[in-house]
Amino acid sequence: MKAKHFAMGIIGISMGSAGMVAASPARQGPVVKTVSGPVRGVAEGQGGIFKGIPFARSTGGDRRWTPPVPVAPWTQAFDASRFGPICPQPDARGGRGTAQSEDCLSINVATPALKGEKKPVLVLIHGGAFFVGSGADMFDEAARVYNARGILVVSLNYRLGRLGFFSHPGLREEQPGVATGNYWLMDQVAGLNWVRGNIAQFGGDPDKVTIMGCSAGGSSINALMTSPKARGLFARASAHSGGGINNATRPQAQAEQEGVAFAARAGVAGEGKAVIAALRKLDPAAIMAADPGAPNFGAVVDGEMIPEETAIAFAKGDIARVPYIAGSTSNEASVFGLMGFDEQVLKDRFGIDFATVRKIYDPQGRLGQAELLRQVQTDFIFTSAATATAALAGRWQPSWSYHFAYVPPEQRGKVAGAPHCADMKYTLGAARASQGEDNARLAGMMQDYWANFIRNGDPNGAGLPQWAEYKGAHRGPLVIGDETAVVPDFRASQLAYWWKSWADRMGQTLP
Repeated sequence: MKAKHFAMGIIGISMGSAGMVAASPARQGPVVKTVSGPVRGVAEGQGGIFKGIPFARSTGGDRRWTPPVPVAPWTQAFDASRFGPICPQPDARGGRGTAQSEDCLSINVATPALKGEKKPVLVLIHGGAFFVGSGADMFDEAARVYNARGILVVSLNYRLGRLGFFSHPGLREEQPGVATGNYWLMDQVAGLNWVRGNIAQFGGDPDKVTIMGCSAGGSSINALMTSPKARGLFARASAHSGGGINNATRPQAQAEQEGVAFAARAGVAGEGKAVIAALRKLDPAAIMAADPGAPNFGAVVDGEMIPEETAIAFAKGDIARVPYIAGSTSNEASVFGLMGFDEQVLKDRFGIDFATVRKIYDPQGRLGQAELLRQVQTDFIFTSAATATAALAGRWQPSWSYHFAYVPPEQRGKVAGAPHCADMKYTLGAARASQGEDNARLAGMMQDYWANFIRNGDPNGAGLPQWAEYKGAHRGPLVIGDETAVVPDFRASQLAYWWKSWADRMGQTLP
């Protein structure tokens, strides 16, 4: 298969200076002293909920497209009773008027107890195709579930779209010696550094931090696994529907060409640093307007934040040596309407030969073209990557893979399988007993697996189907459905095709 490079992002109001403190209406809430200053949250049992804590200064004005800078310290208690503004993005929230600002780098913490033995920490990296979403997504649900299990929950914002993903020759000229392009990842690392330095004050154990995300969040987890800048900031990682072999990164040169094209669409042609100065004068709405069409944002191999292609790093062991989970769902194709990945795009962008693929997927000639495309879309980006990254990580450390295939009874016959990120509804607690006994049972099982992983670095535990590590000659993912079990040689012929295509293209071998 011909080498192609594509990275999929797989979801004017200002706070002012982050050092300025709003008056707190939650006067009786618990106060925690952070390295930047005290924060006042909302009491919840023996613990509390703290939202919107700034961990870096505004990224607007002259700080646009620069690394995050620590906030100026404050002395009065910061009001942490509500979420902060979300990072600029298209209005995908039903017109509810959520405040947006380039002063958006804030973090949320839910702790079950502020005192006593330090507890493990779950850090959520939100999805949204790298152009929408925020740390508020599913935070309250996850806090409800995992605080009850003695686990702190943290989430954070990071720059999105062109404000978070921008390479340009003018940036290199302006900031010699500074890696450019991956501002989103710099923000995530800055957030994890904040957790490292502050979470003990909230009752958390900085040596037991698990990072988790789905879609763009899952891609972020894999990027954090490979980034030297994130070493030592987490102890376990769980990547959900994050790709990792065919869509994870793009070369710096390609990213800069895309940046020059973006600048021209925004009305600023050229390659020098004057272009950057002119672009910084545009408001966020003008920046977003210059990127019409399907989102096309992703990690850049910049030599510093991301030294090499994700799967190459996994293959060479240039990754964080921590317990690792990677998984996907049975109908990942549900996301491709957003991404615009139809058959022609897969042919043009990735060189996929559907005549060859059909011989592997449909030797009996029974699949319609639409179903063949659905299966290829699901396996090419997601299933092959979740199993491959788990296999590659398994060379170096404990590793597990899963395949989520559960469809609620009321949806059976209406959908082709479990849609993109469907597992997160169960893992993070949105599925409740009121929605049916089967849903509640499955949610409890998945929450048990991940709580075990967060606590111990191993998802297995009493009363759960055994989940074998993903390694050896007959490795298999945990297939989660009406029945849950490890399935050796799962989709062996289909996945082997994508694994071999990647390995041949990159001169690598899979274990």
